[in-house]
Amino acid sequence: MAQQFTPTPATSGQGFLTYRKLDLALTGQVAKNAPGKVFGWHISNANAAVRYVKVYDQATAPDQTATPKLTLLIPAGGIAQISDQIGIDFPTGISLRATTGVADNDTGAPTANDIIANLYYL
Repeated sequence: MAQQFTPTPATSGQGFLTYRKLDLALTGQVAKNAPGKVFGWHISNANAAVRYVKVYDQATAPDQTATPKLTLLIPAGGIAQISDQIGIDFPTGISLRATTGVADNDTGAPTANDIIANLYYL
């Protein structure tokens, strides 16, 4: 059964949690080690080449053997951002990593400080 989410404005105690990483790299990171929903992101790429951020439905740090739920292309010198009120379900957990290639098993490491990631979740 699908759950329904209705946002309610409040000055405190409610709202999205934020995962922030100033240097998202090849080494996987865990944003939430329990079920959750992603409601948006703002990810920037300081490099002159495209980078990819892969988001996984898992509660542990992912590597190249895991299959991402989302693959986000971050344009050269640009940003990728979205905000959504419905959210994307991650029944196991929320984790992510960045690569230089689009393939799920890519092991190309971005240069230090290429990717700044902000992820909004519950």
